[in-house]
Amino acid sequence: MAVSDPTGTIASPRGTIERGRGSKGDCTRPPKDLLRLIEKIRPSRILVGIPLSMDGSAGEMAREARRFAATLGLMAGVEIVEWDERLTTIRAEREIQALGLKRSKRRQKGRSDEMAATLMLTDYLRSASG
Repeated sequence: MAVSDPTGTIASPRGTIERGRGSKGDCTRPPKDLLRLIEKIRPSRILVGIPLSMDGSAGEMAREARRFAATLGLMAGVEIVEWDERLTTIRAEREIQALGLKRSKRRQKGRSDEMAATLMLTDYLRSASG
């Protein structure tokens, strides 16, 4: 996850929350920890990465992400913005390598996800400002 400052100009990493699977294997239901965080920080909108295919089409993972986004918006009562997340993981891993931050596999995955979220939010903030 990542959050912006109140002016909407700087994106900062905010950790990770395991999505997991809800009851009966429902992975479109937002985790309680995420809903609690949203309630605490009260964002004006939430950016959700959509994993589109390289040709721009929406496969099953993108459809699942969109169902998750829709459910999150309803449950949190916050505007949802869908964002193309293609190549953000690759960009994140390159940034992490450049900074020399590699650690254990589990920690590396969390750090990679956190960096990818920060890069996505940065891209969104730049597009919204200009």
